[in-house]
Amino acid sequence: MRSLRLLASAALTAALFLTTSAAGAAVIGSALDNGDGTFTYSFEVNNSGGGFDIAAFSLEFDFALPDWDPADIAGGGDVRVPDRNWIAGLGIPVAGQSAQDFLSLSPDSDVLVGAALAGFSFTSAHAPGTVSYYEFSAFGDSATGSTTGPGPRTSPSVPEPGAISTFASGLLLVAAALRRGRSLPC
Repeated sequence: MRSLRLLASAALTAALFLTTSAAGAAVIGSALDNGDGTFTYSFEVNNSGGGFDIAAFSLEFDFALPDWDPADIAGGGDVRVPDRNWIAGLGIPVAGQSAQDFLSLSPDSDVLVGAALAGFSFTSAHAPGTVSYYEFSAFGDSATGSTTGPGPRTSPSVPEPGAISTFASGLLLVAAALRRGRSLPC
């Protein structure tokens, strides 16, 4: 099964460089705040207006590595896929820093023109943002767009440890001088 996953990932990567552009499906992402600092991201491939069947798609992120295991649950990871005919794995980004890939293992499970398929999801501590997606047919057609997904983590600016210790040392000196009744030089 592992070699099948590696082969599928290699095929998707090759497709990135050998594809033609056509009208694609919409990958619709949504984020649910879990209330514990994480978000569950769910995705639907809506191919009602697409020009080709979707055999694979990839989400691209502006952070180095996902904070979830990018393999599907059947493969020991954290990513849900609609059924056993779809797999998930770590992707090779085109323009971002990391990617999450989804691949159909059978033409019968591709998202056909006029159809939609939901059931792709994972949980992350990255807050919602805008991510790019790339979608592919089994015949080399491709399209790209953007949707809701995990964005880069943003955290409040925190001073460097050296600056904190220098500031704390200064406060201690001021407190000691005030306790002894000495005036501070200005």
